[in-house]
Amino acid sequence: MFIDSIVHKQTLDAFGELAFPLFIEPATEGVDLAEWLPAHKESFEEDLSRHGAILFRGFDISTPQHFNRFVQCFNTAPLPYMFRSSPRKELDRSIKNIYLSTSYPNERVINMHNEASYSRVWGRKIIFCCIQPAAAGGETPIADSRKVLQSLSAALQVKFREKGVMYRRNLFAEIGMPWQEVFQTNDKNEVRQLCEKNRIEYRFTGNDDCIIEWRKEAIYKHPVSGCDTWFNHVFFFNRFSRYEELGLSPDDFLPEEYLASDTFFGDGSPISFEEYKEIRDAYEKNKIIFPYQKGDVLFLDNMLAAHGRNPYEGERTIATAILEAAYDEGFVA
Repeated sequence: MFIDSIVHKQTLDAFGELAFPLFIEPATEGVDLAEWLPAHKESFEEDLSRHGAILFRGFDISTPQHFNRFVQCFNTAPLPYMFRSSPRKELDRSIKNIYLSTSYPNERVINMHNEASYSRVWGRKIIFCCIQPAAAGGETPIADSRKVLQSLSAALQVKFREKGVMYRRNLFAEIGMPWQEVFQTNDKNEVRQLCEKNRIEYRFTGNDDCIIEWRKEAIYKHPVSGCDTWFNHVFFFNRFSRYEELGLSPDDFLPEEYLASDTFFGDGSPISFEEYKEIRDAYEKNKIIFPYQKGDVLFLDNMLAAHGRNPYEGERTIATAILEAAYDEGFVA
């Protein structure tokens, strides 16, 4: 355990391996994290790129105002949540781009994913702050995306390296999110411009129906460390994820129009259930779960750490903010 004058850092886990997440707590009372972090920015960035996730506990960041003040210490405004894959609302109307975590039925699991990894633009960092822990459950599982990749068979890694991933989303109001919510506009011309700019194929099939498809890499190199990382929504958007949610077997058939999303290899060939299961098992093998405490701040390098959400009981308020835009190669902002 590394100790400085005002904080403790637990850098190794119980097995002597690099801690995930890195655990930081105050060594004395009254440590102001919003002041401490900018003063230690270089070591913080090194720790985040090395560990992939940092849990700050005991710093009394327990209100939206406290969290907003902490987020502002990075001297960069939180990013708006565009090209949405799930409904979100701002935690406080007076605080811009700080959201409640995904609005999704509390009895359901939110599968593991890296935030907006399906998009041409994503946030390098994502922060969660526990304003109110659930009475039971409600944890934010995390997994080291480097280890998830390493847990996949060599054959499956090669397929994704060579082919990438193709995403398909059916933006139908009846089965998921309409295009107006996804693109945050009611103007079809604006949607067309956004799709063309982001190299997304699109087709309107009615006033509230739109089908979009696009291709991306599934494995990325981290811009700081250069390590390979599993950075995609292959598992989250796949049809078998929806099958499992509905209690269907892999052999059941659900028409495409009943699927809000699906994923394929980049050449359009299907991802088999066995390949889907291999990805699911890789997440499960590397998943870390810990109970929230009020005031916890969980800081993730979004390209190195996937996250999800466990079912919960009672009231639960988790604030979230996304920082530092990153772009696919060739994207013009």
